[in-house]
Amino acid sequence: MATVIMILMHNAASNNSISVGRKRTERSWLRQLDFTPRQHLVFILHGSSSLKTTNSFFISLDKGSNLAAYAEETLDPSLCWKDIAWLKSITKLPILIKGVLNGEDAMKAIEAGVVGIIVSNHGARQLDYSPATISVLEEVVQAVQGKVPVLLDGGIRRGTDIFKALALGAKAVMIGRPVIYGLAAKGESGVKQVIEMLKNELELTMALTGCCTVDDITRSHVKTEKERFLCKMQALPNMYYDFFAGGAEDQYTLEENTEAFRRIIIWPRILVDVSRIDMSTVILGHKTSAPIMIAPTMMHKFAHPEGEIATARGAASRDVIAGLSFTCKVVRFIQTFALKREITEHMVRQAESNGFRAIILTTDTPALGRRKADITNKMIAPQLSNFEGLLSTNFVSEKACAAETLDRSFFWKEIAWLKSVTKLPILIKGILTSEDAMKAIEAGVAGIIVSNHGARQLDYTPATISVLEEVVHVVQGKVPVLIEGGIRRGTDIFKALALGAKAVLQHLSKFNYHEEEREEWRSAS
Repeated sequence: MATVIMILMHNAASNNSISVGRKRTERSWLRQLDFTPRQHLVFILHGSSSLKTTNSFFISLDKGSNLAAYAEETLDPSLCWKDIAWLKSITKLPILIKGVLNGEDAMKAIEAGVVGIIVSNHGARQLDYSPATISVLEEVVQAVQGKVPVLLDGGIRRGTDIFKALALGAKAVMIGRPVIYGLAAKGESGVKQVIEMLKNELELTMALTGCCTVDDITRSHVKTEKERFLCKMQALPNMYYDFFAGGAEDQYTLEENTEAFRRIIIWPRILVDVSRIDMSTVILGHKTSAPIMIAPTMMHKFAHPEGEIATARGAASRDVIAGLSFTCKVVRFIQTFALKREITEHMVRQAESNGFRAIILTTDTPALGRRKADITNKMIAPQLSNFEGLLSTNFVSEKACAAETLDRSFFWKEIAWLKSVTKLPILIKGILTSEDAMKAIEAGVAGIIVSNHGARQLDYTPATISVLEEVVHVVQGKVPVLIEGGIRRGTDIFKALALGAKAVLQHLSKFNYHEEEREEWRSAS
């Protein structure tokens, strides 16, 4: 672990930091600094594997902008944990170590005798794809066990961010970029305004959460995203929760599906008569109360004993289209995959006889995506009674099910065959490019669903909302375009409609269950 020594001087009038490379022959700078009694000097060690940092500019004005050369000349890449003992031997000042991002390094820092730890990734200016500091704060706090204070550096923009950090165990936070931006805008006055803004926001947050002092802020005041999902899905065993919530490989696309929505801003309009709002729309000739459809997902009985029956009844009660069910008076679309012809034809015949109104052909599954959670949990596929007489109905794994049912040679010309065996309109699901959208139009489909399979197939594919407009543009209104993936709020639906979608498909696994339904599930389990 190479190390940089930073000096943080707390002065009644100012806060200054100086970053220097530690060379044992350069101890004299410690004695050359002229401190007033009001100043308190603290060493902060910043561990990193690559140390070309603009902080060096503060003591290298005569070097110009050649920071890389300066870093090479002054920084010592051989410096490691044992050198903290050397640093302690030449100063009586307390030492905080900055750059800790995991519990192991936190424990080593405690063993080395530092007086404080700063969780930091150097403002994301060193190693990219290192974790966000707030995401590892709690791990570090737990490893430290209160032996020294833990501070947080990085990502603080609001008073609520400070509150979250304190609730997760930080003693304080360090503010970087906001202060620089304030300084650039208004000098000393700008810095004061930034600090005052953060203090005011923190004070309001504390008031609204019933915290009179910072010591009153506890872990119970916050929940992480994972905890919120667990609260929503607490009726589910871990294996089933992971099945619904998980994505493929690194789950980049899974996160990007929702993050891409957050990057879209809504522009309001004023002085419009909105005393009556009509959310109804027509999809393939079927009127629905809102541009919302239940996405065709599998294994609903993992979530509730009534499975798809309860899903269909819920959809019927709210007058929206459901993706899959064999009961209830509700508009239903049947999902089929690129299956072997005899299986596909059997499903289509069943769907027609049971009153389904359309076929959703999911095309992004010539093979199953690699879903780590399902592999770890040794996920077992349930018995598929609807396929009795066609194939084995008791699979030991999804992989075995896919091997027996999926047709990897299925391609565009198969849509003509599918149209020849059914009169139901066909929507194609899995479109992510304008090229495939054009091919779908040429193949004569009745609708297009922009989807990446809930990020469960190929990771690092684009978020669906990010390619929606491209698909809508090439379709030119010839067929309706729907979108699936990343929908969490009504504002997300609004954004999708604004970008040209006719409706959205929502996975029920992303919503909460009513308490009585949880109790029913617990009893049934």
